[in-house]
Amino acid sequence: MLPGDDRSVLQAFREGDRATLTRVYRTYSPQVARYLARRFSVRSGSSVHSISLGALDLDAAHQETFVRAFRPAMRQAYDGVRPYLGFLLTLARSTAVDLLRASGRIAREAVPLDDAPELAHAPTEEHGPEEQALKAEVRTLVRQFLEGLPEEARALAQLRFMEGLSQEAAAARLQLTRGEVRVRERHLRTQFTEHLLARGWLDVPLDGMEKLP
Repeated sequence: MLPGDDRSVLQAFREGDRATLTRVYRTYSPQVARYLARRFSVRSGSSVHSISLGALDLDAAHQETFVRAFRPAMRQAYDGVRPYLGFLLTLARSTAVDLLRASGRIAREAVPLDDAPELAHAPTEEHGPEEQALKAEVRTLVRQFLEGLPEEARALAQLRFMEGLSQEAAAARLQLTRGEVRVRERHLRTQFTEHLLARGWLDVPLDGMEKLP
């Protein structure tokens, strides 16, 4: 159910009322962010892997989840009876897996094994040949972002997000404290989100939505 739990809220949501969408975003944004920060189990062939989104991908996945959720077809698909959070987390899982595939971190045919809330009721999105083009585009965006960074920031991004080192391991390699790595990593996430927005790759359904708490 949506915040407010009455038919007028559902109607306003389906009509795309800005105030209602903002309220929904504020209510569920922290829970979506926590869900996306978890590890996801996927099967590729006979192997099972546990994988998480890189820090640079977390902001993109978070925003894209709400972009998808607020599309007219998705707003109409929600019946107002089932808990909306389950509906939303199903979209979040789909978004996370799509980003992992597009970035090449999991195979295109990899199958997520985690149970997704309300999976059976979520509208499906078809994936066609354009997925390969998306994969190439994402890699180009990441390469351009890395090339524009100062040397120290690029080294941190390479270790943390490309090679998958832990914060402790990256700190040791770069002769930094873990706290310094954490602060620089947060700055990199912000820069990467701005990079995506500037190139029109990341849509924002509400004015300034990325600034909402």
